[in-house]
Amino acid sequence: MNDGDFIELSFEMRAGQDKKLISTSKEDLAKQENIFDDKKKYKNAVIVIGTDGLFKEINDSFKQAELGKEYEVTVPAKDAYGMRDTKNIKVVPMREFQRNKINPEIGKEVNINNKVGRIISVTPGRVLIDYNHELAGKDLYYKYQVSKVIDDVKGKVNAIIDMGYSDSDNFVVEIENDSISIQIPEEAKFDVNWIDSKYKIVNDIRKYMPEKDVVVKELYKKEEKKEEKKEEAPAENKEEKKEDSKENQKDNVKETQ
Repeated sequence: MNDGDFIELSFEMRAGQDKKLISTSKEDLAKQENIFDDKKKYKNAVIVIGTDGLFKEINDSFKQAELGKEYEVTVPAKDAYGMRDTKNIKVVPMREFQRNKINPEIGKEVNINNKVGRIISVTPGRVLIDYNHELAGKDLYYKYQVSKVIDDVKGKVNAIIDMGYSDSDNFVVEIENDSISIQIPEEAKFDVNWIDSKYKIVNDIRKYMPEKDVVVKELYKKEEKKEEKKEEAPAENKEEKKEDSKENQKDNVKETQ
């Protein structure tokens, strides 16, 4: 396998001496180890070999992998998220939390002055925040099994949508000659996350399939006007109106005589 290949695989990633499960594509395993998230869809992942963000040890292993065979890779802490640095632990005045309307709680992830960290201590007047990555100082243990290499254009486009935004099952992808058409689902039309994701998805498609034009379809249908229905008056009211009309006619006759 080579850089740029799209591979589908099942995986599990663990960290630290206790090899705690951090992430997996397997729903049963997630439930078994109490990290199941009901908002997440568990299924085989698709990864592009050689992309930024892949640890070198894992990427090198992918290139040597065979379909259906299970592999285990260890990424040392220094080559993963780095070693813990005490300089990245900062004291933040309580007034900063009050100004940002944040209730400080131990273990809570917060964004203060455009820096993301976890609260490790709360005392009167000040809060201690750890800006180290939560996996800093921990070796990573990656286990995976490649099920297939994706060669077709539509499969690659669906994979890019999965990686860049959300489940591609909700998108309609069509391939015509030199053109790739993507019809976005209703829920994405007014999702602010889609705005940023769209450009990344288009750029990735152009990167891996430069010979294709990309058409993104966003159809906003006009609102249909609802016709107001006039309520029918009850039969008894109709009869009363008829009688009133007859009486009015009689009165008008008398006045003219």
